[in-house]
Amino acid sequence: MTTPKPSRATLETLLSLVDATEWPHRVKMDVKSSVRTVGRVLGGELASIEADVPSLRRRLEGMSPESVGLTKGRWNNIRSLFGKALALAVDVIPSRSKEPVLPEWAEVLALIQENRRWHLTPLARFLGSKGILPLSVTLADLEAYHSALGSDRLRSDPEGTWNSITWSWNACAREVPSWPQIEIERVSRKETYILDWSAFDPAYRLDCEAYLHSLQNVDLAADEGPLRPARPATIETRRYQLRVLASALALSGRKTSTISGIADLVTPEAHEKILRFFLDRHEGKTSPQVAQLAGLLRDLAKHRVKVDGPALEKIRRVASKLAMPRQGMTKKNRVRLSAFDDPAIVARYLGLPSEIRRDVEKSKANNKSRAVLASLTAAVALEQVVPIRRKNLAALSLTKNLVQRGNGLYLVLNEDETKNEIAIEFELPDETVEILAWYVREWRSILLLQPNDALFPGESGQSKHPNTLGKQISEVLERYLGIEFNTHLFRHVGGKIFLDSKPGQYEVVRRVLGHKSLATTTSIYTGAETRSAGQLFAQVINDRRLHLEAELKTKKGKKTAHSIATVKRAPAQPSKIISKPPIHWTKKAEEKS
Repeated sequence: MTTPKPSRATLETLLSLVDATEWPHRVKMDVKSSVRTVGRVLGGELASIEADVPSLRRRLEGMSPESVGLTKGRWNNIRSLFGKALALAVDVIPSRSKEPVLPEWAEVLALIQENRRWHLTPLARFLGSKGILPLSVTLADLEAYHSALGSDRLRSDPEGTWNSITWSWNACAREVPSWPQIEIERVSRKETYILDWSAFDPAYRLDCEAYLHSLQNVDLAADEGPLRPARPATIETRRYQLRVLASALALSGRKTSTISGIADLVTPEAHEKILRFFLDRHEGKTSPQVAQLAGLLRDLAKHRVKVDGPALEKIRRVASKLAMPRQGMTKKNRVRLSAFDDPAIVARYLGLPSEIRRDVEKSKANNKSRAVLASLTAAVALEQVVPIRRKNLAALSLTKNLVQRGNGLYLVLNEDETKNEIAIEFELPDETVEILAWYVREWRSILLLQPNDALFPGESGQSKHPNTLGKQISEVLERYLGIEFNTHLFRHVGGKIFLDSKPGQYEVVRRVLGHKSLATTTSIYTGAETRSAGQLFAQVINDRRLHLEAELKTKKGKKTAHSIATVKRAPAQPSKIISKPPIHWTKKAEEKS
């Protein structure tokens, strides 16, 4: 007989429901222990914590095992047992369903790529359990699973799971004729105000492209203009910003049909509306985005539209008022980096490649998941010793960028591959080479959809997209370290760890990070090494104090021994009053007189 689920359950209710099951006594004890542990981690009475899946998932997502004094394996076991208890009170989709895949679904799943099959098999199980077959599935059935992921499942990041399912489903619908021909709309969850190019007069897009073309192709005969061609990344940024500026003007009341060229952005009225739009979004204060757009409007007015006189001077003054001269590290990065003041975090961070490798080798997950984790192990190992930018990391080639010379393996990036146009060439340590060799030898082939020389191959058959690789690395670092981490932080962490050991040696950090100017390095990392520099300063002062104290004790001992010897050699003399002051006092007195 199935026990009816309570209408409103708490964690305390779960304990009662566990007692009412026919599970073995040992299992009951383990499950109840997991419920109590979750209650302790959440910091509340069991009776006050509702057994609500979305709420519990949000609260548990931010927990790392280290932060609550548990190992990763123990924490995973607790969450699994807790899910078992939770299923007694609410309907949940198990993370690893044992529901068999119906033959009809198995037939179509066998026709698709392994990585897509991995994403879509849980969905096929769910639909099959409802009696829904490939020929009868509807968009509403798919949305029902989407809804169930959000409300009936404890595993973290249900929207990320759904996004992967959507991508895989739509790709199968396009490429596999026997797959259900239904397209799932990919809805951006990010609120955005930026209008599509199609919303504007085509003449505006043409004018923007002409401007971008002038940035890419330097006119040697022109008196003005760029001294060198803009990089492709810069062109994409400017294209995006031009759309942003026009969107802000349109959302400030200007009809899109009347925006036909860049000149329409820098009229006095349009200029003020655009910047007021962004200031209002930032509570009336400037920001890096506001400052950048104000500077772009100034450059467009001067170089593209050729505005001059008082109008240009006003645009310049506004850009100066909104400018944000950046010195040092941003507040967000300072906060993230402060975690590395803890030697335990530093030790854990430096040991990550070996730790993650062990987890890959003993994992019971499917080979695709293990291969992805192995690739991230290699990425972390590389970034720790050569902290390159995310774009360069994602684009690394086995043949072009990893070069064997004698017994050494070198990471080589040419000038045209780096942001600052400074070549990078470093010999990799043996430990890093071993991690890379292990990944390439045992796991990289699983990620290859077609032959290529990308170190980190992606779904497109080429290198993995920088955003995808960056997101995966961030998730792994946050999971293992329990702190927020992004790929750019590798550079800051590397600089900090080095300067903590070698305060003041900025030139080494400058060369490793590829900064053109030493001032850039010192402005960023002066604050990061303040603690270690202060400790070193205090240590030097303390060591000097101890040294002098030891010297004084030695001298005092010698003087005492001498006095004792003198007393023994000469008879006692009556004490005399010094009639003359020391000679250096006398000289000073004479000079003053």
